[in-house]
Amino acid sequence: MRPVRHIAFVLLLVVTIASVLRADDAFKPNGLVILMTDYGTDSIYMGIIKGAIYSKFVDAHVDDMTNAVPPFDITAGAYLLAEAAGEYPKGTVFVTIVDPGVGTPRKPIVMETKNGYCFVAPDNGLLTLVAERFGIKQIRELTNKDYWRAGTTSTVFHGRDIFGPVGASLASGKTVDGAGTALDDIVTIELVRSKIENGAAKGTVMRTDPYGNIVSTITSGDLAALDIKLGDNLDITIGKSSWTAPYKRTYA
Repeated sequence: MRPVRHIAFVLLLVVTIASVLRADDAFKPNGLVILMTDYGTDSIYMGIIKGAIYSKFVDAHVDDMTNAVPPFDITAGAYLLAEAAGEYPKGTVFVTIVDPGVGTPRKPIVMETKNGYCFVAPDNGLLTLVAERFGIKQIRELTNKDYWRAGTTSTVFHGRDIFGPVGASLASGKTVDGAGTALDDIVTIELVRSKIENGAAKGTVMRTDPYGNIVSTITSGDLAALDIKLGDNLDITIGKSSWTAPYKRTYA
């Protein structure tokens, strides 16, 4: 009988470890609500949505990732969100709004990822890359109005009335399960990936910044595949503009 007891003990230990691992991967809110929108860097809309968040959860810690996503540019928003979200601690709620379809039948959703984040967003493809990068644990349509702002819901300002308050509700400890109806999948968009073609690395520009940087989807791995080494001069073309620049690791 000893071998049987030993096997039973091993099975119990494996089940216990698996349960602990699942618990560690669960979303545990840390109080952070991080905003990424196309509302603009100096917008009254940002003040309003933050007020709606604090009204729902006065102890929330609200901060901005960026509010300078190009207006209505879902693709740019998807790239920017994936670029920055991973720097935040587990338990963060991201309220992400680039929503040209506001007021239409597109769904408001929350996506819990396998690494312990929650993303509140319109279901329009904005979460395509973070879903790929972090994995989907569950998706809920935001049908529970107890998580929303009280009162009338606008047809054009779901950031104030739905997304912000839902983010606050989740940050306060309300469950993801309670946010609404379970969904099987999210809407995704076709994103331009980097590729090697005819002896050249091709990709898309994700963003530019005030320093003159042009950030693209082309990776160092793409350049290595072309046997390009540090110090080599590269022929670069963006749109109708072309120039030559050295391949370097630093600005200097």
